[in-house]
Amino acid sequence: MVLSAREKLLLAILGVAVVLAAVFFAAQGMQGYEQRLTARVAERESTLRQITELNRELNRLKRTPAPRRLERPLIGNLEELAHRVGVAERLQLNLVPQDRAKKLESVEMRVDSMTLDEMLALVHAIEDASPPLVIDNFELSPSFRSQELLRVTMRVLAQK
Repeated sequence: MVLSAREKLLLAILGVAVVLAAVFFAAQGMQGYEQRLTARVAERESTLRQITELNRELNRLKRTPAPRRLERPLIGNLEELAHRVGVAERLQLNLVPQDRAKKLESVEMRVDSMTLDEMLALVHAIEDASPPLVIDNFELSPSFRSQELLRVTMRVLAQK
């Protein structure tokens, strides 16, 4: 079978077209692959930035001194805070038993017939105390003496 010059030219053109199509589709595939890789690199760079930020925060926290521990019993600290706020005469404190494994001291604190300002001052004094104290449980209800006064019950925690 002998091909004419015209058929040979047509086969050459078709061969070139097939090769060009294969190169085009390969380039498209490579471009998609490159885009996926670029997206993954951007994602990894974002993760690396977050890790670097967390590392800086960890180093900053390591440099800050640890909170002091209580030098005297928690009940004494709470009595002093209540005296400062002016509610010491209406204060009731009960030591809450804790596990020996936990290094926390817990006291239930009840104050009756408080004004809203006194309650806010007491909570603020507890939250800003040094060493840090934490209000674990907080209950607020109207006092039985007057609807304008409050009865506050809270559990305060401190590190032993």
